[in-house]
Amino acid sequence: MPAALPPDRRRPDGAEGSPVTRPPQARHARRINRPRAWALGGLAIVLTLAVATVANGFSRDEPDIAGTTASALPSSSDAPSGSASSSASASPSPSRSLSGTSTPRPSSGGVPVRVGGPWPNASNTGVPAGTKLTTYTGSCTITTAKTVIDSKTVNCNSLQIRAAQVTIRRSKINGAVGLDTDISGSDKWSYTLIDSEVDAGVRQYPAVSYGNMTIIRANIYGGETSVQCGERALTCTVQDSWLHGQRIPSDANWHLGGFLSNGGHTIRIRHNTIVCDTPANALGEGCTGDLNLFGDFAVVSDVVIDSNYLGANTSSSYCLYAGDAASKPYPRADHVSVTNNVFQRGTNRKCAAYGPVSGFNANGAGNVWANNTWEDSGSVAGEN
Repeated sequence: MPAALPPDRRRPDGAEGSPVTRPPQARHARRINRPRAWALGGLAIVLTLAVATVANGFSRDEPDIAGTTASALPSSSDAPSGSASSSASASPSPSRSLSGTSTPRPSSGGVPVRVGGPWPNASNTGVPAGTKLTTYTGSCTITTAKTVIDSKTVNCNSLQIRAAQVTIRRSKINGAVGLDTDISGSDKWSYTLIDSEVDAGVRQYPAVSYGNMTIIRANIYGGETSVQCGERALTCTVQDSWLHGQRIPSDANWHLGGFLSNGGHTIRIRHNTIVCDTPANALGEGCTGDLNLFGDFAVVSDVVIDSNYLGANTSSSYCLYAGDAASKPYPRADHVSVTNNVFQRGTNRKCAAYGPVSGFNANGAGNVWANNTWEDSGSVAGEN
């Protein structure tokens, strides 16, 4: 039997645009967070990946994650630098080649240089090569502070975090991982997911959610969206990770994405490969975008999106929704920094159906758009 689900708090992913001109899979993009029931089924995604290797590749030196609590997680300053190299266990991979590597560039006007090293992919995220996994036999609801799950195969339909300073490392999770930030007392809970692989399968639920979380060198696939940060989260950090391979049944009316926040703050998305690479299903439903910020339940504020590779999919509307939309309850995003990111062109040369970005307000307080480029050549302009 599936694990108990959190209460129904269905939330929109809020894609904007005319129902007449938008791709059909994004027309009804109004539901994504905490659905009423798990969606079960099977949809195999068999894909390939080729990533260029650079001489200054990362090592797997682990950052200091000891003592990471909700109050001590990364603040409005830059998120800590992580690293990646080594191989991981086999998993689904995007159907398109990631030929780019993140090349350092000089700082300009206070914009940080691009993080160096190869883009996150199957070879440098997930469980390190040579790790011997044993079956996890603990509870699927973690309630003991400082619990460490190391080198395990975790067969929990939903691994729920309800304690502080939980660490999941060098492990394969066959199911979702979540910390429900709507529960009273959740501001004292936190977790780190590092050097691990998450296969959420086919479910109308995020693979990893909803906040007070630090995700480093993770290979995350399955679910309706790869990572979701809720509006009540204290902080969300995703770094050096590969978000891809979302899944949808052929007859489902779901809306997929790589990263989603329906409002919130202190979000750090640095040096990841993020792609919503699932084709539209028989109903025309599928991807909204790679990285989706919408002001549905709170203001989108204090967000760093730096040195990421955003993959192309002409079934998506835009590759990046940057948080600003007049139709939203919280229409104006502030202090959103989008720097040093690389957009894949795709077959239509626009990354997605309508272009690379929607909802970036250059006049918004503290908003920054700088050094964002196409994978082949040329700058990507922010949208006002």
